[in-house]
Amino acid sequence: MSDAPAIHPLSRERHKGIGWRRFGDYRFAASASFAPLADAELAKAVLHLPLGFVEQAGRWQFVALLGLLPGRNLFVAPDGRWLAGYVPAHLRSYPFRIGRAEGSEDAVFCVDESSGLLVQNGGEALFDGEGQLTQAAAGVWNFMLEVAKGEARLSAACGRLAEAGLIEPWPLALREGEATKQVDGLFRINEGKLNELGDEAFTALRRTGALPVAYAQLFSMGHFEKLGELSDAHAQAAASAQAAHAARRESEARQGPQFTLGNNLDIDWSKVTL
Repeated sequence: MSDAPAIHPLSRERHKGIGWRRFGDYRFAASASFAPLADAELAKAVLHLPLGFVEQAGRWQFVALLGLLPGRNLFVAPDGRWLAGYVPAHLRSYPFRIGRAEGSEDAVFCVDESSGLLVQNGGEALFDGEGQLTQAAAGVWNFMLEVAKGEARLSAACGRLAEAGLIEPWPLALREGEATKQVDGLFRINEGKLNELGDEAFTALRRTGALPVAYAQLFSMGHFEKLGELSDAHAQAAASAQAAHAARRESEARQGPQFTLGNNLDIDWSKVTL
């Protein structure tokens, strides 16, 4: 798979005779440090993932926190496995994406042509003989549209929490050797202000569906320690891989050139708490 995605609108002309294969692991999400959530998945996500708020282009999003550094998803193992009991819906439709028509907010069905999952004359067909989306492709598109609607509803709820003054910057710092690096751009619920809300304001948030979002964020903070545990597990896996590589090179240097059948390094993730 290419490092840079190549997102193109799905079309009968461009993708004639091309099929797609479903992804077999989550390496494609290894650089996603957060994933936006839809309202319908809130109850499941809160049981497995740390949650927070981000602000992008003037809009609030409620997200699953997958890492604390840009471009780093701690919930994807080196072999591509997902290391949690729930996968955000936003990640489940890969290699397909929702785009926007130029000068319009109309949704466009797009595909990442660099994903390695598009195949010529094979896989699941994208279009049928009449040039219409196949049932499988249409199912993915409908799923994506529903997820996008749910993300918009949750974004609106976040906006109401912000208007009520309940969202505050999340002061997080990461220690790197002797240095400490501040993590910017993450927000959380101010529990003290939430508890101080008057009856009228509290009831208004409950009626508009924003109150469950606030409590979900607070409840999910119990999962925050998972990020530290997973960070340590990744570091241990990297160190093991580096040591194995060094040992192999040293062995090859002693023994001279050899033909091998590949490297079957087995990384033990049994110590990771999920």
